[in-house]
Amino acid sequence: MFETLSQLPASCGAVEPWQLSDGEVEVMTREVQRARAALDAVTVRLAEAAETRGLARAGGHTSTTAWLAATTGLGKREAAALVALSRLAPGECERTRAAWAAGDLSTTQAGTILRAVDQLPDWIDADPRHAAEDVLLEHAPALPADDLRRLANRIIEVIDPDGADEILGRQLEAQERRAYDCTRLRFLIAGHGMTRIQGQLPDAQAQMLRTALEGLAAPRRQRDGLPADDHPHEAATRRPADQRLGHAFCELIEHLPTGAVATAGGLAATVTVNIDLKNLTDRVATATLSTGDQMSAAQTRRFACNAQLIPLVLDGSSRILDHGLAKRLHDRYQRIALAKRDGGCSWKGCDRPPAWCEAHHLTPFSQGGETSVDNGALFCFVHHHLLHDDDWSARLAPDGVVEVIPPSRIDPQRRPLRHTRHLKLRPRAA
Repeated sequence: MFETLSQLPASCGAVEPWQLSDGEVEVMTREVQRARAALDAVTVRLAEAAETRGLARAGGHTSTTAWLAATTGLGKREAAALVALSRLAPGECERTRAAWAAGDLSTTQAGTILRAVDQLPDWIDADPRHAAEDVLLEHAPALPADDLRRLANRIIEVIDPDGADEILGRQLEAQERRAYDCTRLRFLIAGHGMTRIQGQLPDAQAQMLRTALEGLAAPRRQRDGLPADDHPHEAATRRPADQRLGHAFCELIEHLPTGAVATAGGLAATVTVNIDLKNLTDRVATATLSTGDQMSAAQTRRFACNAQLIPLVLDGSSRILDHGLAKRLHDRYQRIALAKRDGGCSWKGCDRPPAWCEAHHLTPFSQGGETSVDNGALFCFVHHHLLHDDDWSARLAPDGVVEVIPPSRIDPQRRPLRHTRHLKLRPRAA
């Protein structure tokens, strides 16, 4: 046995995929995974033996997980997962363990079955527990891992159809309490203007967030109303899904309702942006958040249009010249008027409705532009970025329609673009 295992790495190292036919690559991939599952099964049994014999303590390790990680070079998380499997359904599920050791079940499949049987109520007898295992073993070869897990979560229906709903309800309540207690969120400064977010959420809230982000990140939204070859950011139409979700998360954060923000010391948790008046008007340099972080003056102007940040404009001696309160933001009635006039994002081809648009100052507030309906226009998150970060501009035409002016690199004549919802069709001549 030891000799066979010691020869295995050399045999694997001798494999040259380029020498294999397509069929042989497929067959060998399956066989490698079978061997991997069998080796995991043996590792779990060895970890169980090590725990029974107290090898961790004898070797000066704090736990069986630490012992396994030190002995094998595995990461703590992977070692902990294998040790956890060794503790599931003790004295039960011999058929599952045998199929796993033979490579007929993957480690994920075997873990799902062991966990399902282990979590059955204590009052359930041996025969029903065997029946539950048999059902899961029967379906495992044909079900993807997620579907097998869903079936395992409802395996109580095989044992006690009449009382299944009550039992499942109690199990779900316990699971939800555990998930709530295990909820975590961390913000890690990654440098280069980025923050890395790590965490875990209960399934229900995670799916709510995911649904909202996927709606905002739908590829259909990335067309931006311009042909691909004329688009100022052509790559934006081909962004990977995870990047679109990240941008959607930013959009969602900027639209959080201020009424839902907690208060501390009588004030809502508010971020202020401190910027020198000259920097605000000259479109250069930086602004400083009350958290100590910095942002560009261009982004500060965009936030001053619509985001719930309070700009503090300072003179050269850092004295506050103006604290931009509600007068910087279009109020509810002005937003209603803009929604009626513009009908949604004013960028040609964009279908974002008024509720998900931001009120943009056509003449920037920093340059004397007033917060009024005539000086406002609705643009979605993406196009508001373009207006502040790029060389596009917008204006209100004499007939009351917002027009977007492309840069000369897009259209040398800089012909105004209007949304088709404002197109007036002439009656057909008789």
